[in-house]
This record gives sequence, C-alpha cells and structure tokens, in this order.
Amino acid sequence: MKELLSSTKSKKGMEHTVLDQIRDVSHLAEDVIDTFVAKVSIYKTRTILGRMLRGFGQARLLRDVAEKIDKIKATLNEIRDNKSKYDAFKETKNQSAAEEEEEEERAQSVQKLKRNVEEDDVVGFVQDSKVVITRLLEGGSDRNAVSIIAMGGLGKTTLARKVYNSTQVKQHFKYRAWVYVSNECRVKELLLGLLKT
Repeated sequence: MKELLSSTKSKKGMEHTVLDQIRDVSHLAEDVIDTFVAKVSIYKTRTILGRMLRGFGQARLLRDVAEKIDKIKATLNEIRDNKSKYDAFKETKNQSAAEEEEEEERAQSVQKLKRNVEEDDVVGFVQDSKVVITRLLEGGSDRNAVSIIAMGGLGKTTLARKVYNSTQVKQHFKYRAWVYVSNECRVKELLLGLLKT
C-alpha cells in the first residue's frame, strides 16, 4: 500500500480516485485486524469448555482472516494494474506531435497498400491455395501461421486473402483476423489492427 500511495501522491486527476481506493482498502484492512483482535480476546476464556473449543474457533478465525487478507491483496493488485494501465495510456496520449504525425503517415502508407481482392476475381492459385489450406488445417486449431514467401508482385497477398476467405478455413478456425504488416512493422500498430478486426 505504501508503494502505491507514494507513487500516486505526486500526481493529479485520476490519481485522486486511486488514492481513495487505496484509502478504502486500508480501512478494510484495519477492520479485519480489529475484528481479529476482538475475537481473539473472546477466546481467552478460562473455562474448560472454552479452552477445548478455542482451538477450533481460532482455526476458523485464522482461515477467515487469511481469506480476507487475500481479497485485500487482490484488490490492491487490481488497483496497481489499473494505475499502470492508466499511466501507460497517459504516456501514449502525451506523445509528441512529430511522433503522432509519423504514425499517421505510416498508417496512410499501409492504407495505400491495401487492396480489396475478391475471391471470385482471382484467376489461378488453385493449387497454391489448396497447399496452404492443407498446411493450415494439418496443424489443427493450434496452428497459428503458415508463411507465403515470394518476390514482390507475384500475388502473395491475393493468395493469402483467398485462403483467408475460403469456407474450409472459416469453418475450421473459431477466430480469424486480417491485418496488414508494413515494411516498418511496429508491434503496437499490429496489435491495434488485430483489435479493430
């Protein structure tokens, strides 16, 4: 909790929400400790029956406290993860104008490379598409990639699109995604493209 509080105190905005969440968890932890101390004092009775039952009651009490502490830890981890995601989002948002412009240009160049090729318009590739489909289906649903390698302009994208749109592939794979990868591939852009599909 101290780590989260110290990293949050110097910031504004959503950080106030994080501080409130940490404060709430802190109060919850104090309540768990206070309840534990109060119940332990009850078990300190001196009667014979009290001493016999004390062991069972204390074991159950310790288990309950351990479960509550685990929930508190999970909540703190969730707060930390959300804070990290927010910080990462904030960093991304604060990119310089030059970087944003460069990304926009790159996105436009990828858009220019895209072609809408319909399966009906494709002439040839019958044997090649059968080979690629067979290799994809051989690996079961665990197969995640088959490489199509050739010189530029020979129809790699067209072949890939034909395979991607084939009914066999559509029926075999539960999830499919089509993304374009430029020469200057950036993982972030690739993943964003996958998320959009």
